[in-house]
Amino acid sequence: MKYGKKLAALLLAGVMAVASLTGCGTNTSETESSTAVETELSEADETSAAETEAPAEETTAVKTETTTEETTITTTVHVSPTESVSSVLGMEISDIDALLDRDATNSYNAKLSNFSLEEGDVIQSFTFVVYSEDGSSSLSNYKGGYGISVSEDCASATDEGWYQASDFEESVNSAYAEFTWNVPTEIQSEIDITGEVMFGHWWSGVQTVRLSSIVCTFSRTEEVPVDGTNSVSPGSVLKHQSDSEKTATLPLSDLIGSEDVLQTVTYEISSSGSLGKFTGAFGVSVDGSADCATDENWYQTQNVCVITDASSLTLTWIIQDNVKASIDTSGDLMLGFWWSDQESIILDRVSVRYSNSTGTTTQTVSDSDNSDDEDASDGAAASVESDIPTADEVNAMSSAEIVDAIRVGWNLGNSLDSYDTGTSDTETGWGNPKTTKAMFEAVQDAGFNAVRIPVTWGEHVSDDGTIDADWMARVKEVVDYAYDCGLFVILNVHHDDYLWLTPTSDQLESDQAILTKIWQQISAEFQAYDHRLIFEGMNEPRVVGSAEEWTGGTQESQDVINQLFQAFVDTVRASGGLNADRILIVTSYAQSIEKNAVSAVEVPDDDHIVVSIHSYAPWDFCGDDSDDADWGTDADQAELDANFQYLEDTFVSKGIPVLIDEFGAVNKDNTADRVAWYSYYISSAKSHGIKCFVWDNGASSGSSSFGLLDRETCTWYYPEIVEVIMEAAS
Repeated sequence: MKYGKKLAALLLAGVMAVASLTGCGTNTSETESSTAVETELSEADETSAAETEAPAEETTAVKTETTTEETTITTTVHVSPTESVSSVLGMEISDIDALLDRDATNSYNAKLSNFSLEEGDVIQSFTFVVYSEDGSSSLSNYKGGYGISVSEDCASATDEGWYQASDFEESVNSAYAEFTWNVPTEIQSEIDITGEVMFGHWWSGVQTVRLSSIVCTFSRTEEVPVDGTNSVSPGSVLKHQSDSEKTATLPLSDLIGSEDVLQTVTYEISSSGSLGKFTGAFGVSVDGSADCATDENWYQTQNVCVITDASSLTLTWIIQDNVKASIDTSGDLMLGFWWSDQESIILDRVSVRYSNSTGTTTQTVSDSDNSDDEDASDGAAASVESDIPTADEVNAMSSAEIVDAIRVGWNLGNSLDSYDTGTSDTETGWGNPKTTKAMFEAVQDAGFNAVRIPVTWGEHVSDDGTIDADWMARVKEVVDYAYDCGLFVILNVHHDDYLWLTPTSDQLESDQAILTKIWQQISAEFQAYDHRLIFEGMNEPRVVGSAEEWTGGTQESQDVINQLFQAFVDTVRASGGLNADRILIVTSYAQSIEKNAVSAVEVPDDDHIVVSIHSYAPWDFCGDDSDDADWGTDADQAELDANFQYLEDTFVSKGIPVLIDEFGAVNKDNTADRVAWYSYYISSAKSHGIKCFVWDNGASSGSSSFGLLDRETCTWYYPEIVEVIMEAAS
């Protein structure tokens, strides 16, 4: 505790100086006091001072002695809470300009160190940008190979310290191609980042190809100290063809205080169409003597590159330790835009995390806020309390405690779970706009503290079971939107029952192989996230179209579903990290509340399991099949009470927490009855120890109109329903 000793010495010196100036004591006592202090500090150098550690501070006490009195000086040192932050980015080595002759030098090895990788990074893919040598001849039928350095004890290695993938073949009808290698999940944790990656040209329609650049896409997860967050919405337009408009700079003083340490920066951008290959860079002002500087008083990353079909993008920069220590907080923050398929982009939002030595937060106050508070000022610092548990707190919670901490949840329905849309962007294929962080902010502001993010994976998986890297990155981006708002998040496998999942005995082997492969990759992607992230193995698993689809299923299907959930639990647990004791959700056949389905659930022998049920009861009122728009009789209430009592008796009373992670009632121009239903539903469930997640598919009218949030404006269609939801959940 050198810091504590130095601080104590300074404070003691101050006490002595005051005593001398005020004439307190005689010359003899002053001498004795000085001697006592010197002795105490000398002993402190030889033995550690007593320390008391608490989650938020360290306390050091130093005692001074005089002939007449005893003084104890106590100092506290703030210790910032930590947060797990993840980012998926691509780093590009450009201008390689290597000629690969199919009959001579036909491969190129790039050093992985050139991609600014760090220990712990998980490489997801490489994209190799290739042209024909003359720039015009078609590459035609291209055959090549990929390889990468791995650890010496890698079980999947094809040679000592090396993994060679199977040769690939791709038809290319132009002189340009982007070949993407999705790195197999089983070697991602075994890659030697001090080694190399290889690209080969075995055959094509031309003798020689030109390897122009390589993009390495990887995820990085770090525990960073966070005392506060802040954000601004610049709305800046960047144009990559204009030297004067290809960068956007922001004063750091708009986001952090002079004593704050910048930890992460997140840039949210949008455009009018598919971005394609986005290339840019991050930058920040640094001290003149900084070793990390790439220019005078400036640090800039190497090119950041993301290949995506989306029209919006979120880029998170986890700032390196040597850079954050040198940042000049009176300087600027920058986003550079070097290229994309779109000529211009809009910088919609910039968000930061920061730490400091005091635990205070810096808040940017808008002009509209100032009109309501004359004392408010831009960049004002204030201490802010939050009910969001820290990573250490939530990781120490039991499954019952986490369910208890959930107030009420909201579903992002009909977005990432959309399928068979006939469009290139499945997320918007069912009519909802692209998911934004603002949606989750509106949900949080309304009082929800948990969200469920349904995801359908089947259309984004290759023949070998590998999840498309862009799809995984988008799912992670949306999870991060919610996660960064401090929300509990449920992530699942949703409408895959319409694509490949059929829980019958003859399909068990193939279904289990696909399910475990998907969860291996999800687990690897999110293994460092704290326990605010919850995994749900399957949504409404059932035999679609069967006579028993919605009546509880057959014994065969119930048994298969139990086996699939056990495989899900085993897969997640085996992935390690924080997945070793993450909360996992299992359910009944079709997630049904029918007694024959609920009674057949075999809860895995695991201390961190939650059971989830879906209940739209009574269906005549909640669904579209009937015109019944009235609710509220004693019989109506008794039906809900009986359902929840059954779940309490079956699970909750035995220490197994329960969530209703889908419920809702469609709009039949009966808002008053829906208000009464939502209120009673949540109150009754809560009285039986059960928490609820409202189903919201974005539709406020027409078929299946379960929508509550207008996702275009981030306002509520029925504020009175949201209000009563919060009252009942309180």
